[in-house]
Amino acid sequence: MYKPDEQDESSWLTLYQLYMHIAPLSEFPKRPLYRVTQKGHGVRMRKHSRYDDSREIVPDVLINNLGHARTLMQSETIVVLQQKSFLLEQRPEPFALVQRLQDGKPAGELFWISMRPEYLEPDGECYVCLPDWMHSALNHGVFDDVVVPTAPLKVAVKAGDPVGFLGAQDLADEDNYPQIISTDYKAHIELLSVDEHVPDVVANVKGIKTGKQFIKLKLKRPMYLRNGEGEESTFEQMSAITRADAGKIIPRDATYPFTDKTGVTYFQIRPHTWVHQDDVEQLSQHDLAGLNFDCIKAEHTTDFTRTLDERWVIDALKSISSHFDSEKGPASAQAKMFYDSLIHNAENRRPPDPYPDKSQDELLFGALHTNQMNIPEYARRLIVKHDSDWHSTREDTRWSSVFKDRDESPVVQLANGGFLDATRWMDKVPPFASQRSVWHFHPLEFLEMLKPAGGKITLPMLRKIWTNSRNVSDEVLQQVADELNDNLERCHLNTEVRLYHFMAQVYQETGATFMIDEDLNYAATALPGLFKYYRLHPDEQQVDGRTAAHRADQEAIANKAYGGRNGNTEPGDGWRYKGRGMKQLTGRKNYKAFTGYSKKTWGDSINYEEKPELIATDIKLAVRSALFFWDDNNLYTIADGGYSRTQADGITMIVNKHTNSYDKRYNNLVSFVNEKIFSDVF
Repeated sequence: MYKPDEQDESSWLTLYQLYMHIAPLSEFPKRPLYRVTQKGHGVRMRKHSRYDDSREIVPDVLINNLGHARTLMQSETIVVLQQKSFLLEQRPEPFALVQRLQDGKPAGELFWISMRPEYLEPDGECYVCLPDWMHSALNHGVFDDVVVPTAPLKVAVKAGDPVGFLGAQDLADEDNYPQIISTDYKAHIELLSVDEHVPDVVANVKGIKTGKQFIKLKLKRPMYLRNGEGEESTFEQMSAITRADAGKIIPRDATYPFTDKTGVTYFQIRPHTWVHQDDVEQLSQHDLAGLNFDCIKAEHTTDFTRTLDERWVIDALKSISSHFDSEKGPASAQAKMFYDSLIHNAENRRPPDPYPDKSQDELLFGALHTNQMNIPEYARRLIVKHDSDWHSTREDTRWSSVFKDRDESPVVQLANGGFLDATRWMDKVPPFASQRSVWHFHPLEFLEMLKPAGGKITLPMLRKIWTNSRNVSDEVLQQVADELNDNLERCHLNTEVRLYHFMAQVYQETGATFMIDEDLNYAATALPGLFKYYRLHPDEQQVDGRTAAHRADQEAIANKAYGGRNGNTEPGDGWRYKGRGMKQLTGRKNYKAFTGYSKKTWGDSINYEEKPELIATDIKLAVRSALFFWDDNNLYTIADGGYSRTQADGITMIVNKHTNSYDKRYNNLVSFVNEKIFSDVF
């Protein structure tokens, strides 16, 4: 349910997501279940790591917070994912990589246990890798039928959640003999609505101005050059005007809006180029028509195989053509001519033939799918109300060209008819049953626009991580939440999986005490395990490290451990650029890079290479320094791979390659995910 105005139900829009052609249940693997016997009670759990495939000696025992071995309990059920032999006391022993069974499915951390038969007894099997919705449907539905639950299932599919595997489709090349069969993997996704007031929602007739904000550049308007800094800035009109830029839509907060002394706001559209507030349209995320979403109502279909002959295709071409203008430059003028010619040809197409010339169809298809001049976005923002073929069977006259007019073999007709019968569902599901025509939206483009501004990380969420208010106050954590929320989109922290990986890392960097200024008060005996310098200079460990006789010389430790690394070239750089912020930003090179990133991203004029201490004294900067490192190193691209140990270790390798905390960081991730700390953010 899209609720642009929570208080006004007439502004709400009901949307339905359709997933088809995903892999069936039969394609999902099963794994054996085992129940822990009485003798198995107390069997020790052992660490899992990505290096286990190549190791020979049994992994280390997992330890709890009290320093005791973690063990299995009698009668608990586990899922065996892999079996392997390790050496235990120099003798081979069978082990299994397992997960516990929770709510009928594997969940939680992976660990190794002994597979001795006296410890475990077979207890059936279960599916693995099932998405949550499929697991729930397995418990509530039946096969080969449309099931409408009497009450909605308590399953939510959120951004980042797995939906299923791509389905396989065997394709025959009709132009070759003998036919060549190839397999294609894909999924079919639709976003639908039967609400009649879709055009009113798109036009924002309610005038809702909350949420994300954008600017849209007007045509042939002057550009400005900014002179000076801060409140004394002035703007000088240049000779350049908006042409090719006209119609461009930019998130408002990406333009670093600046209001001068006279109250006029200017927006930066690219480096050193600004525009006046009167020369842009200021839009909210609810001004969908202004953001180039366009509603088209198609006439009822007469032939499902000839949709390109229908009038709505011409309307779609006209919608795309409307974005081009000779005043925008030669490229735009040529595009305008091209689409106008396509519209002319489409309006004068000959009556359909049972075996039509496909060249015109291919030309039209290409015109709607070309990757040039922002056309993909214009096409994705078309919203079309048309008949759905999920509402019909082989008896429907709209399929007569397939089953009556064409001289197809009985085998082909049987296959086509079977497909229609198997995919028919709309007439069995209210409210679609009475609607032949439904609104169709691009399933990604439209929902992306509806996402609320920022996220909703809350103080209670962060308090589940930093639990002791004596270590970090509510006021500080609220500042952290506010700064993260303001930058989730900007810094690529805008999905659940990205946020979980980010928080797993910063928690390890700051610890339970929320340390944002690196404490180097290390014991002499700890130094060689932490820093290469002291492994090479063992005689200096007792001099610099903490002993019973003296405190640690933190400045000396920093200068020796960090000197000559990460851009530290001057004497004292190690101490000057020690770890600070929620990521423990370290090294002159990173402080210099943060300065540039901060100026580009937030319009910040502070030079952190000159004032590094600010990152540890200002919570906003402590958060931003961590966001910088995350975004600048593209760590989000690794996080997008999922929650596995591989992704966690890949991020840790960039954050702190030589740390001994790989296991801890991964455990942070698993713990936060299992607690579902951020499940309500996106």
